[in-house]
Amino acid sequence: MGIYKQCDICGDASTELNADLYRRWGLALGLKLKPHAKFVVGGDNRSSTPEFLKALMDGLCQAGLDVVNVGQLPTPMIYHARHRLRADGCAVVTASHNPANINGLKWMIGNRPPMPDDVQVLKTAAEKSPPKKLKRTRTQARQLDVSFDYVANLQETWVDAMGTHQHIVLDPMHGCWAGKARRYLHAVFPQCLISSINDTPDPTFADLAPNCAHTHQLHDLCDAVYRERAHLGIAFDGDGDQITLIDNHGVVLTAEETAWLLMETFGRAMRKERFVYDQTFSDHVFQRAKQLGAEAIIEQSVHTIIHNRMIATNALLGVEADGHYFYRALEGGDDGLYTACRIIAFLARTDKSLAQWRSKCPAMYITPILNVGTSIDSQPRIMEKIRQAWSSFPQRDFDGVRIDTPGGWILVRSSNSEPYLSFHFESLDWSALSHLVLRFCESIPDLGEELWDSYISAMGMEGYRK
Repeated sequence: MGIYKQCDICGDASTELNADLYRRWGLALGLKLKPHAKFVVGGDNRSSTPEFLKALMDGLCQAGLDVVNVGQLPTPMIYHARHRLRADGCAVVTASHNPANINGLKWMIGNRPPMPDDVQVLKTAAEKSPPKKLKRTRTQARQLDVSFDYVANLQETWVDAMGTHQHIVLDPMHGCWAGKARRYLHAVFPQCLISSINDTPDPTFADLAPNCAHTHQLHDLCDAVYRERAHLGIAFDGDGDQITLIDNHGVVLTAEETAWLLMETFGRAMRKERFVYDQTFSDHVFQRAKQLGAEAIIEQSVHTIIHNRMIATNALLGVEADGHYFYRALEGGDDGLYTACRIIAFLARTDKSLAQWRSKCPAMYITPILNVGTSIDSQPRIMEKIRQAWSSFPQRDFDGVRIDTPGGWILVRSSNSEPYLSFHFESLDWSALSHLVLRFCESIPDLGEELWDSYISAMGMEGYRK
């Protein structure tokens, strides 16, 4: 637990974070680079971001870097600025899809996001006293507007689809794309009718967590798409790198269905290319990648780890269960608006509705991730009990343990830093899925009842009897 997560920093802005920490992190990041190295900074639209961003820049300037402040923008625009300016790194003050009282830090050195060891380096630096004397000359941050260049890049990329006529409804969830995504998409697709909800920047996010992966927060968008007879609905998270799609019938696409659709947008171009996918995805995603001739590479369900694997393998496409989609064209990075443009252009090119494409996707009988509370100390013991109880089935230790069963699989992961275990199941149909979950619950009496209740609740099966 604590503010130092696996691959970023995140905590309560009023009780766990302060300006001095951001100043120390800025200095630590700056000392990783040579004096006068170019470094891009920005942040999201939370009320705590301006103070923290100012302190972060102070630390970077103390380290003698050429600091370029692009302001409060979606994370993908800040990453775009790093790429276009050929900067040596960047940092973003953001807590992504978390509630307004939370803030944090994402960063890159070069084009690579942090791994767990990099987070520990910043933790150590923040706990030590800053050096009293630095053999570096303090610099002054400068400001830059990158919005025109960002939009121009999208226009150039999707110029062949600029004549498409579609009605699109957006939900930026009062986050960083609020007031921007609609204008930018209209600049790329000027013949489209684009409407929106929750489209005013609000540092409180209307007292909700700006998480587009939470489908219960998308009812208004689904209603708007259906009511306006729109072709497509698009929701973004707080800092703008995640995306969720709604088809023309007002149905929310799962992350697996969106991943399947994105592979279709590449089509034959997938052949002999590498494809990185989240281990919590349905096996149908892996199978479709193989059918298209791609080399499918499984990876942990961690944003920055998938991003780094994209870079290491030069993969064409990567997909993650929370709605992050990664592209070689973005140096292995992700961008919610870029994904939106790709889908819009694909629908225009194929002249099929999103619902028609979704209907081509195979049915997937899979649970969401089910979390069950356990003490951190007890997690290794419970994991070992699970391995022994299912020892007659093939097992893979990757990130947790995956147990392959006839017609399905079980994935159990230990958080190592949070007091819960995560469970994930897939099977051949709904009946087989319930049977698999029940068998598993019976094999772990200590947690079985709580896990079964979690499954029943997540699947909307209240009243179901074993």
